[in-house]
Amino acid sequence: MIKEMDELLQHWADQHRRRGGRQSSPLGQVAEWGGIPPRGTGPKGSRDPLGLGEMDDAAWQVECALKRLGDRHQVMAHEHYRHHGYNDQKAQRLGMARQTYYDALDRLHKLLKAELREVYRRRRSA
Repeated sequence: MIKEMDELLQHWADQHRRRGGRQSSPLGQVAEWGGIPPRGTGPKGSRDPLGLGEMDDAAWQVECALKRLGDRHQVMAHEHYRHHGYNDQKAQRLGMARQTYYDALDRLHKLLKAELREVYRRRRSA
């Protein structure tokens, strides 16, 4: 496992659990901003139609990179990070032995790191 990717994925999962950490009710937004909140400041675009709150930029970059990696890696990220790590029942449900589970997690870390580097490289060259 790559420690930095593990920490980044933990942060991504925390953002999902906290629903972005921002207030989604109008009154909550007024309290948070001390008045009318700005519109369209988040990385996702101009609105949050489901009222889920916005992720910070780091979590949003991870979210986008995971979507480009494919279903198998997305499932691994969600299962491990959003649902509290490894357990035997989870590995059995995924059809993996313990070592296979951790090998898949290691592959996820390597692919995510490569994808994030590629995004960074493209931004710098633009």
